[in-house]
Amino acid sequence: MLVILIQKKYFHAVNIGLNMGNLKDIEWSKLVKILYQDDSLVIVDKPSGLLVHPYKEATNERDNLMVTLRDMLDQWVYPVHRIDRPVSGIVVFGLSSEAVSKIKEFWGDKTITQKEYLALVRGQVEEPGTFDFELSNERKVKQVAITHYQPLHRFEDSSLVKIQIETGRKHQIRRHFSRRMQCLIGDTTYGKGILNERYRNEFNLQRIFLHAWKLSFPHPFKDEVISITCPLPPELEDVLRAKGLHDMP
Repeated sequence: MLVILIQKKYFHAVNIGLNMGNLKDIEWSKLVKILYQDDSLVIVDKPSGLLVHPYKEATNERDNLMVTLRDMLDQWVYPVHRIDRPVSGIVVFGLSSEAVSKIKEFWGDKTITQKEYLALVRGQVEEPGTFDFELSNERKVKQVAITHYQPLHRFEDSSLVKIQIETGRKHQIRRHFSRRMQCLIGDTTYGKGILNERYRNEFNLQRIFLHAWKLSFPHPFKDEVISITCPLPPELEDVLRAKGLHDMP
């Protein structure tokens, strides 16, 4: 059995920015959208700028998706995975530790768990391809990292690409594209400052153009596949429309 859910478009605060002064005043519960929920798990659309869960380096650990969702549902939630703070899109939580354990049994199996992103990258991407060079972790240990990409539309200075990852290394997509001189637009860590500044000035893009777009995986307790599509948020769609693209992926 296949369960397919497509989140309808919704109003979203435009370009809140990623400076801590702005973030402290945001009521995150109004921006977090539930895409799917049952007795075992909940899947949400994380807005850009929000941590998935607290960590010791954060200056305000209260502001994170896990706590926000816990308060929204009035029950404990357990993250299955995470996406970077500036990235928007799909994040999965279990409603029990058992559900999380079951999901993680097949989370890394590319044949049954599919993860797709949309990104706007520097330059012209003319053909589909794969980055498969290793990336070092925080202990300088090299790890296998595999990123597939396919161009969806080419602009004069950039390309909209669909990305599928087989592995989940830290900043994997951002590092892979940056190493090939095709950094993501709006990436303040691995990107190009001059290009980012131009997109801020011309398109009011205050964040990275990277969005967790599609996800499919087996349900932990039912004989069905959960398949989720989360459209681009308005601030990213606005950039594409301003550049002449009107049929959104």
